Amino acid sequence: MDTARIEATIGEEYRFLVQERAGWSLAAGPQDLELVAHALRVLLHTGTLGDFREEYRALAACQHADGGWAPRSDEPASTVWVSAFCALMQLRGNRILAEPALAASVRRAIDYFLATQEDDGRWVDPRWADLDTTSHPVSFFNVVLALGEGHRRAEVERAWRRGLAFILERQTAEGGWHDADFHPSGVEITAHLIQDALVADLVLGERVPGIRDACRRGLACLRSWQAADGSWDEENVDHTMDSVRSSMVVSRILGDDPATTAAIERGLAWILRHKNAHGWGDFPGMETNLERTCDGIDTLCKYRAFVGPDPRAVVRLWGYVP
Repeated sequence: MDTARIEATIGEEYRFLVQERAGWSLAAGPQDLELVAHALRVLLHTGTLGDFREEYRALAACQHADGGWAPRSDEPASTVWVSAFCALMQLRGNRILAEPALAASVRRAIDYFLATQEDDGRWVDPRWADLDTTSHPVSFFNVVLALGEGHRRAEVERAWRRGLAFILERQTAEGGWHDADFHPSGVEITAHLIQDALVADLVLGERVPGIRDACRRGLACLRSWQAADGSWDEENVDHTMDSVRSSMVVSRILGDDPATTAAIERGLAWILRHKNAHGWGDFPGMETNLERTCDGIDTLCKYRAFVGPDPRAVVRLWGYVP
C-alpha cells in the first residue's frame, strides 16, 4: 500500500472534517453524541485534540447526573452504548488534556457502568444487541485498567471480568458472534468483540483461559466472510472499516500472519477505491456522511500505525497500552 497516499488522504480528510465542524461540534449546539465521539477519536489519533479543548469540556457538561450520556446531547435519558464511547473519549483525551473536570467526568462514567451492569454480566441498551452493547463498557474498562485509573478499581475489575465472560460464553461454534435482530450476518459484532475481548490478555498482565483461542477463531471467521473484492457484509463501508481495524489490532496481538495481512490490504484498498471526493458514505455511491468519514480517517490512522516501525503502535491507538 502506498504510504504517501495514506498520509495525503488522512490530511485531506482531516481538513474536510474540520471544515464541517458545525455538523459535529458540541460547542456549536446539540449534536448526535455517537458522531461527536467519532470526531473526538479522530482528534485523538491525529494528535490535534489540544486545539479542541472546548469539545471535551462540552461533552462533560452534557453528561447526566447518573454518569451517562444520551444518544443526543439534548435528550434526557442515558443509554449504555453511547455512554461507553463518550466515556472512552474523555478518559483517553484527558491523558493529554489533564483537566480536573474531565477526570471527574470519567469517574462519574465508571459509577454509571458499575450501576447498570446486569446480574449475568451484560449491559443492555434498547438500540443495540446485548452482546454489542456489552462489548463497549468492557472496552472502556479495558482502557480504565490499562491506563491505571484507580477509581473503584477492584469493582471495575470484577465487572470487567463478568462482562468478558458473558461475551465469551456466547461465541458460536464457527468462531463468530451473531444477533438475529441487530447483527444477522455476524460481521460487525464479531469485529467488535474480538478486538474488545483479546486485550484481556494485556491489561492485567495475566492470561484469561481460552481468550486467545476464542479470538483466533473469531479472526479466522471474520476473514472467511470477506468478499473477493475486499469488502465485508455486502459492500457495507462501516462494517468493512470495522473488520479492517479489528483485524489489525487482533493480528498484532496474536502474531501477524500472511492471511490476515492480505485481508487487511484487500479491505483497505476497497475502502480507498470507494472514497468520495471528500469522505465516505455508508455504501459505495452514497453521499458522504461525517460518521463514516471519521471511521475512514481512523482506519487510515490505524493502518499507518500498523505498518510503522513500532510493533505496539496500533495497539496503542486503541488505548490498550500506555
